[in-house]
Amino acid sequence: MTTDFIHPGFVLIIGALVLPFVMGPLRKPYLIIVPILAFACVLKMQHGTYGVVDFMNWQLTFGRVDALSQVFGYIMTLMCIIGSMYGLHVKDPKEHMAAWMYVGGSLGVIYCADYITLFIFWELMAFSSVFLVWFRKRKESLPTGFRYLMVHTAGGLILLAGFVLRYKATGALDFNLLDVDHPTLYTYLIMVGFILNAAVPPFHAWLPDAYGEATVSGAVFMCAFTTKTAVYALARGLAGLDILILLGVIMALYGVVYAVLENDARRLLAYHIISQVGYMVAGVGIGTQMAINGACAHAFAHILYKGLLFMGCGSVLYMTGKSKFSELGGLYKKMPWAFIFTLIG
Repeated sequence: MTTDFIHPGFVLIIGALVLPFVMGPLRKPYLIIVPILAFACVLKMQHGTYGVVDFMNWQLTFGRVDALSQVFGYIMTLMCIIGSMYGLHVKDPKEHMAAWMYVGGSLGVIYCADYITLFIFWELMAFSSVFLVWFRKRKESLPTGFRYLMVHTAGGLILLAGFVLRYKATGALDFNLLDVDHPTLYTYLIMVGFILNAAVPPFHAWLPDAYGEATVSGAVFMCAFTTKTAVYALARGLAGLDILILLGVIMALYGVVYAVLENDARRLLAYHIISQVGYMVAGVGIGTQMAINGACAHAFAHILYKGLLFMGCGSVLYMTGKSKFSELGGLYKKMPWAFIFTLIG
């Protein structure tokens, strides 16, 4: 890594490993400073290729900085700052560690330029984010977390199979746009691995279950990273693949119908994520410059407003212990700031 490139994902991962040793009055400032440092790393980056490592017969690239990766890098490190500030009340350092490892994995995917590095960080996302469900410590948390982990492990294996088949067919491991005009088996395997994380039906059930069961601050992180990292991966590797248009339209309609029928606030927001990510997936499928720009702009805005909505619902859950609309009402007088920020979202 050169002096021009300090990987923001590594800043968060190392910060997470150091966190248990930061105690007392230093912990809260530390929880804010580390994400700010990661954001500063993104701001300092110049376009180019960095962090190239020769491993066996392969070349691993940890830092590909261009316009597409920077759009996601900006918003994800910014959301990490916001989420960490929102979670300052959490006393268990393990929850903060899981959140930062999760964000670090997402940033690792965004800035990598080869499939080996992508797969490592892709799995880091899955294995760290599941703890944000388990740390809720309810009866339902353990089985929900295991279902989440099994689904994402299966998706990772499908993705790995696609990478291996592509390597056997072409000898290449670079993470670039595939030949979407002449898709092969490995193209569709890679697509399935990506769309599973995007929660495309019928691979979507993990999302409302996990996001509705996650910790108050954990759900704020989860709503921002898994699906949008998948949108980035689709935009980078499969832009213009026609089937994504159909899948995106199905997502947009399916998610909003189930959101309208939902009584639990956080599950409603989870179904709405499916709907909104559908627009992004359809934009990626269209594949034109305007469509890709629109999908990325929507992802940028969605991370912000969905984070606000999950923070508002989380505040209500934290204060009342309830998240069902039928059990709530009239809270705007008692929680005016939560009301205002939720209204903005």
